[in-house]
Amino acid sequence: MTNTSVASFATQTHRVLADDPLIAFLKSIANQHVHVFPKSGNAGDGFISYAMYSLFQEFNISFTAHNQEDTVEGETVVIGGGGNLIEGHYNDVADLIRRHEEKNRVVLLPHTIVGFADVLAKTHGNLTVFCREKVSHQLALLNGANPAQTHLSHDLVFFLENDHFEKYFQAGKGVLRALRTDGEASGNMAIPADSIDISLSWNGDIWTSPQFCAHVTQAMAAFISPYATVQTDRLHVSVLSAFLQKDVYMMPNSYYKNRAVFEHSIHSRFPKVVFVNTMPTVDNAPTPLNQLPEAATPAVTSAIETAGSEDPKLNELIAELRVQLANTLGMLNERAAQAESAIEEVTMLKSRIAHAEETAMRAVESREKVERSFELQQQALRERFTDLARESERLRADLAREQERTREQLVQDASSLSQKSASLDAEMGHLRREAIEQRQRAETLHHDLNAVLTSTSWRLSRPLRSIIVRSRTLLRGSR
Repeated sequence: MTNTSVASFATQTHRVLADDPLIAFLKSIANQHVHVFPKSGNAGDGFISYAMYSLFQEFNISFTAHNQEDTVEGETVVIGGGGNLIEGHYNDVADLIRRHEEKNRVVLLPHTIVGFADVLAKTHGNLTVFCREKVSHQLALLNGANPAQTHLSHDLVFFLENDHFEKYFQAGKGVLRALRTDGEASGNMAIPADSIDISLSWNGDIWTSPQFCAHVTQAMAAFISPYATVQTDRLHVSVLSAFLQKDVYMMPNSYYKNRAVFEHSIHSRFPKVVFVNTMPTVDNAPTPLNQLPEAATPAVTSAIETAGSEDPKLNELIAELRVQLANTLGMLNERAAQAESAIEEVTMLKSRIAHAEETAMRAVESREKVERSFELQQQALRERFTDLARESERLRADLAREQERTREQLVQDASSLSQKSASLDAEMGHLRREAIEQRQRAETLHHDLNAVLTSTSWRLSRPLRSIIVRSRTLLRGSR
């Protein structure tokens, strides 16, 4: 949301289209504050918003600029001009009107209009509509719009003076081809490789800043300026090129908008613009006229069948509109076939999704069973672990008691063995002493015997030698 007192544009003192009903409306709200919803879209919509802010500056109208999703109450709501009230193609302007008309005064700046009889019926209440060409104006009236609040005007850019872009005037050279690449292309021409759809360089709900709109519009003018000739089916590329005094070859879009605006606003004012009709004629229309799409009836079809005018150009436009609506039927039939195919695909997808959901449910149930089984196994293992822990504790206690008993028994056995060892040691000492005493006695005896044996008395020595030999034998055995 942007609050702006006055945008910085030069004030017009003597202007084009001074008697237009839109000028009368702007004078009625001069020096007042409004809430404005610039139409979202491409650089052409930015050009329209640029012209709108210029008019607000001229008539000293302060404003708050809103994005498309905003809502206000109890105010004067101004919806920017353009081509977004086309039933079956665009709904954003219709939604804005429906959202605000009940509690606000709503003014729709110059628009191309097809269908939306329910929206046009609100001109009998708080809605005021400006149409930017005759075909839309007649269709709106035939769709039940209130004539007192439904006015024929011009696209907002035509309220700029012819020399408004004078600083970008130059002869230029070469050809600029700027053909649509979106859904409004007529489809009757192959798009050359060197074509540049410059309008799509900016696109979206981005036109709430007057300065930004000015920069974009001037950038477009600077881009077109170096060329001598422009070939395009973009309405506002055509108009900006006309302001820049280029040779313009203007071609139709997918419905009557370009031709209707050319006849109403361009043809008499910009003679260097030529309209090149690339649309089929009634004779070679691809679809019978009695098979117009339901989206165009009863409002549009009835309007075309009953519309008549003394203006031959308007009659030609109405005839062309018949053809374009017939073309629309072909597109709608194709889209219907695509929709049926899409519905079949969606049905198949739903079936697959249902099967996948069923499979997923089974998988979930199976998983739940597995998880439950796993939980039960875990519980059993926990209980088994608890039992094993208790058994282990019991075994550790038994082992500790057994180790204590064994230790005590070993201590007792060691004490007993120690006592026995001491007794044996004492007995061995006694035996050693006796052995020593016996050896001493034996040695004494041996000494005495040697003395006897060395005696000169034969009678004494002979019997003793045998005794000595035996004693030595015994002595060796004792050792």
